[in-house]
Amino acid sequence: MTFRPIAALVAGALTLFAYAPAGSAQTVLKLGEIYAATHSNGMAVQRFAELVGKKSNGTVKVEVFLDSTLGSEREIAESLVAGTIDLAPSGLSGIGRFFPDAQVLELPYLYRDLQHMERVAKAVAPDIDALFRTKGVKNIGYLFLGPRSLASRKEIHKLEDMKGLRLRVPESPLYVGLARALGAIPTPVAFPEVYSSLETGVANAAEGEPATLWTTKWYEPTKSVSLTKHIWHYRFFAMNGKKFDSLPADQQKALLDAAAETMEYQAGLQEEYNRKALEDIKAAGVKIVETQGLDAFADALVDFNTGFAKKLGPGAEALLAKVRSVQ
Repeated sequence: MTFRPIAALVAGALTLFAYAPAGSAQTVLKLGEIYAATHSNGMAVQRFAELVGKKSNGTVKVEVFLDSTLGSEREIAESLVAGTIDLAPSGLSGIGRFFPDAQVLELPYLYRDLQHMERVAKAVAPDIDALFRTKGVKNIGYLFLGPRSLASRKEIHKLEDMKGLRLRVPESPLYVGLARALGAIPTPVAFPEVYSSLETGVANAAEGEPATLWTTKWYEPTKSVSLTKHIWHYRFFAMNGKKFDSLPADQQKALLDAAAETMEYQAGLQEEYNRKALEDIKAAGVKIVETQGLDAFADALVDFNTGFAKKLGPGAEALLAKVRSVQ
């Protein structure tokens, strides 16, 4: 896959590809993203904006706001539900707060690899869209992240090394519970504040996929990255439902088709970006730890996973069962 160079961005909107014929009306959609332009998700939303412009023949323009310009993931999701933002890729700490049942899709050690995730995404798409519609949200697709590992001041060679670790987690009950189940001390911190929390010792570890650890530079204060590979997860490509429904059918199709192509594009970036990120982190003088006994990590979380879904209720348990049925 060939990629075009990405120009450095100043804070604010990156407006892509206005194709509208002279004198024609144009729909402008605002998209909020927490990641930087060089992250696979940041590249994906830029590609999405380009595709929407082309597929709609210029009748739809997507303005992309990167790097948490419009707020934290939670704030962006709240704005999307309220209708002041139209589009946002968002995970559990964002749009997932409105849909507790969807949290089971992010349980640890649930997916074998990225290809397994793609098959699950297709299988559960009708369930997720129906769930999101209950709160006025339309899910138009998925982006992928993972596997998540740890940037930590303390090297994590085995499960016992997790005990007492002040682990930064997203503002999500799943991640708080995950940390506790592994013996760590959960420390919820908003995404834009993680680096400073690691610098000051508020947290002494943070977790994320290698590409995230690289683009955020969380490895700088920690000096080690331990490959626990504990979670693969989705970011739902959410859109305000009223806004989606207000568009003519051809523009809706342009958005859905662009999202489908964007999903394939970003999945193609994922493995290469993670490999390159680990190489770059190591080249920066950071120790990469091949954590041993990952089966022990998974075993320590069996009761947590089962109890988490049960606590959410029958809908979550049914969704988890559907995920587990996909081979």
